[in-house]
Amino acid sequence: MEMIIKRLIVNGMKNRYSLLSRKMLGIIMSGCGIMAVSCSEQEFTTGMSENQLITSITLDVDTELPVLLGTDTTIVYHITPENPDIAGLKWTTTNELVATVSPDGTISAKSLGKAMITVTPSVGFGSDATLKSIEVTVIPEVIKATSIEFSNEESQLYEKDKLQLAYEILPADHTYSYLTWGSSDENVATVDKNGVVTGVNAGEVEIYAYTHDGSRIKGVYPLEVIKYVPATDVEIISYDKMLYWKQQFDLDYTLTPEIATKSSVTWSSSDENILKVEGGRVQAVGFGTATVTATCIESGNKSTVTLTVDPGFYVWDYSTAFEGWTINSSLGSIEHKDGKLYATVTNDANSRVYIQRVYSTAKNLMDMNFRDYPVIAFRCDDIPSATFAVNFANLGNTINYNKNMTVEKLGDGTQLVYNDASSLASFTEANGLAPIRAFIFKITKSSVPSFAIDWIRTFRSVDEMREFAKSESK
Repeated sequence: MEMIIKRLIVNGMKNRYSLLSRKMLGIIMSGCGIMAVSCSEQEFTTGMSENQLITSITLDVDTELPVLLGTDTTIVYHITPENPDIAGLKWTTTNELVATVSPDGTISAKSLGKAMITVTPSVGFGSDATLKSIEVTVIPEVIKATSIEFSNEESQLYEKDKLQLAYEILPADHTYSYLTWGSSDENVATVDKNGVVTGVNAGEVEIYAYTHDGSRIKGVYPLEVIKYVPATDVEIISYDKMLYWKQQFDLDYTLTPEIATKSSVTWSSSDENILKVEGGRVQAVGFGTATVTATCIESGNKSTVTLTVDPGFYVWDYSTAFEGWTINSSLGSIEHKDGKLYATVTNDANSRVYIQRVYSTAKNLMDMNFRDYPVIAFRCDDIPSATFAVNFANLGNTINYNKNMTVEKLGDGTQLVYNDASSLASFTEANGLAPIRAFIFKITKSSVPSFAIDWIRTFRSVDEMREFAKSESK
């Protein structure tokens, strides 16, 4: 079993109160803030092979963490393997004036602003698995939750089936979103830290969630777990649309009998480098074609569907959480809110913000298809007086593309911003792809302090882009 070095993430005012019960996880209070101790002491065994180092670090915290000014926050982390020769970690901060970090991962909020907190093994670090970062924002006050509202309609769950609870913490501008989950009867159903419920035995149960901002708000979701019924047959409904990279969606399928338990069917992909599937939910992770198979455990009956992730077809929006998009250096800021990407420009003479998808070495290239998907576009608020440019570059700078983008106003007050990069098709490889290290939108001379981007996409043509924008407004 993985050795866990675990500290509970807590945020509390110094010399005020603990956000959690003293009975939970051995939490102790100090004059400098709230600290947590591990559930069990760390033990090291002898006889390990030489140079057994930490191979992975995971953090039980979002990559963007608000911290109240004047408080301490200790990060929950896990390391693998269970007993490395050297278990030490190195914590660093990019701005000690804003936030410092101690050797045990305790962040101290010093002044308002932002800082990047990074952790690596003290020895042997360098891979993505062993380098983790958190963007800390020190805030002046905490907006406490007033309620936790569930939006699921399911009142029943089969034994062995799973249910992802969907919820909203109110008000919308609450500070902390971290919840502790629990079940009134784990013999009937269990729930994990992400709100995924698993039916165990037939019966009635309440699934609950607690906030950790001192509000003492509790949300409760009642469920009836019903008896497991195995499926004798399964049929996947055909799906003929092209998938885009990082797309996730639920396949439509039917079970025989209709009341059959969903978990009595297993799912597999012919190529998990292209498609991953779990419980009928598909995730596109690479380009190409793969077959998804559903198999009835009891009868062995199967159903398949073949899906294609089209090379170069990218969609970044609320469904993909604008995966990977950041800002360049200190030029402005971005945040995800209300299903959109919000950008704030700087106050320099050019009133600019640079939004980028990648800007790195060979380990993090992005395959663009300038032959089949040459049009790069995004839809955003109307930004008066702004100028737009797009920049592409590859490792050897044989591609060094920096062109102005075209703006078209839409009837709903938004605008399309796009560029046709088909001139770069000659740089693509035999499969039509060109590995890119830099993909940057440069927005300058903006007369508004901030604006929202609805989506960023690639298209086969300008006409296809316009047709898509038109279909959205219907």
